[in-house]
Amino acid sequence: MPPWNMQPELSLLARMKQGDEEAFVALYRRHKDAVYRFALLRTGSPAQAADVTQETFLHFMTRPEQYDPGRGSIAAWLCGVARNIARQESREREDATDPDAFQDGSLAAPGLVDADCPAGKLLAAETAEQVRAALAAVAPHYRDVLILCELSELSYAEAAQVCGIDIGTVRSRLSRARAQFAERLSRMGLLAGPGRVKEAS
Repeated sequence: MPPWNMQPELSLLARMKQGDEEAFVALYRRHKDAVYRFALLRTGSPAQAADVTQETFLHFMTRPEQYDPGRGSIAAWLCGVARNIARQESREREDATDPDAFQDGSLAAPGLVDADCPAGKLLAAETAEQVRAALAAVAPHYRDVLILCELSELSYAEAAQVCGIDIGTVRSRLSRARAQFAERLSRMGLLAGPGRVKEAS
């Protein structure tokens, strides 16, 4: 049986399946920022992230029965859908990262990243392009768990659900991802102060 704190969302989901548009809007508003942030960090492009987010919620709206409450939260499932869409799009584009996508110097859309957390500070506008480059240099299967656990703050169990792996593999990949990411950030001079990524490496 799903945890009690999932019941409000499951009630909205039940209403949505019955055609209640307001229920879908409520779920969309609750999760759109997290899905967009994941897609942005996964693809490295605001334009691609917007497309992935739109396609993710279109999938949710047309195929809500694919979500299984027994396997985890709606948030984790949506990130899994976004991950699959982003992976498919990246396979279709060998040059997945648009070199012109960050000319405005902004990696994270306003309000999507908490500026007080270490990851949020790394995603400040003045370092966004370098952080994007550092993330892009991390192997994709490591990058996914890094984004999910460090930058999206999902639990290991939720990250395992998203990636279709077990928790032990999440821990292993996260350790290696942190090491790769921290090494690249250090080379760029972006780890002047202590942070989770630096400590874990």
